[in-house]
Amino acid sequence: MRLAYLALPLFALAACSQEPAAEGDAAGMEATAPLEDATLDLQATGITIPAQNGFEQLDVPFGSMRAPTEATLANVVGASTGTFDAVEGETDCRLNGTSFEGISVSFNADSFVGYYATAPYVPQLTRAEMLADPAVSLVEESSLGEEFTIGEGEQIISGVFSGAGDDAVVEALWAGENCIAR
Repeated sequence: MRLAYLALPLFALAACSQEPAAEGDAAGMEATAPLEDATLDLQATGITIPAQNGFEQLDVPFGSMRAPTEATLANVVGASTGTFDAVEGETDCRLNGTSFEGISVSFNADSFVGYYATAPYVPQLTRAEMLADPAVSLVEESSLGEEFTIGEGEQIISGVFSGAGDDAVVEALWAGENCIAR
């Protein structure tokens, strides 16, 4: 089972058009298979890929260039499933990005600026377990549903639960710049 771990004290833890990745994009992404049981450490400042399967720890902070970011992720999570581009005038989203199974990464001027993750890269924890951590707070009256944040200030991770009950699970996590329709 692949898990994501968030940097928390108690837990190890778009509105854009979808188009297939063009041939030749991010060299090496096309033929890459995911690592078995790959893990990602999703952080408010980017992504850390913990040491696993013979690879050393790799840090992919926000601000990293697009091609190396895509290639690094492809080596761990598998080939890209597509790209998305900002469509001038059709949306407020001005970001381009690349999608992989379970995670999409956003770029602005070829600089890594955000991610949006779903299973298998979100914690397999219930709402009750997440909210037991003092670093996790619910967002009151969110238009996204059962939204929460991890951390405080400008460097936070946002997310949504699958429902309001204590047994609801983490459905998605995101940090940095993203196209989230509110």
